[in-house]
Amino acid sequence: MKTLIQPDFRTWADRALEVAWRGGPPHSIDPTHLTWPVDPARLDEMNIMWPTKFNWRYQNPWGDQLAAGLRRLVTLEPVDIPQLHGGVITFDWVFRDRAHRVNIEVSDYPELNEAALGDCELHFKMQYGRAGYGNHQRLLPGGFINADKVIYRFLPRLRALRDRFADQYDVYGRFELTMDRRRTPLEILMGSRRFAFEGGEGRARYSRYLREIARSKVCIDLPGSASMTFRLFDYFAVGACIVSPPHTCRLPVPFEDGVHLAYCREDYSDLEEKCAYYLENDHERQRLIQNSREFFDAYMHRDQLASYYLFHCLKFLD
Repeated sequence: MKTLIQPDFRTWADRALEVAWRGGPPHSIDPTHLTWPVDPARLDEMNIMWPTKFNWRYQNPWGDQLAAGLRRLVTLEPVDIPQLHGGVITFDWVFRDRAHRVNIEVSDYPELNEAALGDCELHFKMQYGRAGYGNHQRLLPGGFINADKVIYRFLPRLRALRDRFADQYDVYGRFELTMDRRRTPLEILMGSRRFAFEGGEGRARYSRYLREIARSKVCIDLPGSASMTFRLFDYFAVGACIVSPPHTCRLPVPFEDGVHLAYCREDYSDLEEKCAYYLENDHERQRLIQNSREFFDAYMHRDQLASYYLFHCLKFLD
C-alpha cells in the first residue's frame, strides 16, 4: 500500500512569491552615499583578479556575494588563483598594472589564520576578535555578509512588509540546537509568561524566515561558532529590534548598545526583561528597527563592504 505524501502548500506559496520578488532589481547603494568612497578616476585605474574556485565549499556563498559588490565598482576578471588556505579568499588587487595579493578570511572562527596573514600584503578578517590581534598594521576587520545573496532581490518587498503591516509575532528566533549554549536562552524565551515566543529549534525556508523577521516585534540573536551570525545580518537588512548577548567580534564600525541593537547580559539573566521592555515601549522599539536598517545600509550592505575593501587597498597598497 502506497503512502500518500501530503503537499506542503506553504512551500508552493513560498516558491510563487520568490519568483515574483526576484523580478525587480537588487537593492543597491547610490554611489554618492558610499561610506568609504573612492575617487572614480582611481577606480578606473584598478581591477580585481578574482578566483574561479575555492578549496573550501563554504567559501562559495561568501565569494559570490563579495564578488557581486566589487563588480559594481570595478572590473572583476575570473582567474585561477591558488587558494592555499581553507576559509580564506585570496585575490589580486591590480592598480596601475601592479598586482597586490589580498586575503579575506571568511572562516567562522575568531582565531586568526597566521599562515594566510603571512602570505599577503593586506588581510581582512571576518569574525574579527574585539580584543584585536596585536600590532599587525595590515590586518583589518572584514565585515560580514548575509545568509544568501537573494536577500538583495527581496529587500524592497521585505522592508515594505515591515513598514506597512502589523506585527504578527512578539518575540522571534529560529536556531539549530547543535550548540548547548543556546539551550538556556531558548528555555527562558519559551517559558516566558510575559510574551509569546515564535520559532525555537529548527529552520524555515529562507524567504519565509525573512518574512517572519519582518512581522516580528523583537528578534533574538544567539551566537554560533563565533558571536556573529548570518541571522544577525539578515535582521539588520530587513530592519529589526534585536536583542542579543554582547558580541565578542566586531565590524569595521562597531555596534552601539541601545542604538543599533539591545544587549542582554552574557548569562541571559535579563533576557526576558529586555524583550518585555521593547515590547512595552513602542517608540524605543521602532527606533531600534529604523537604526538597524540605516546601519546596514551605511556599513553592512555588500556595496559598502566592497567600497571598504577598495578604499583600504588604495590606502595601504598604493
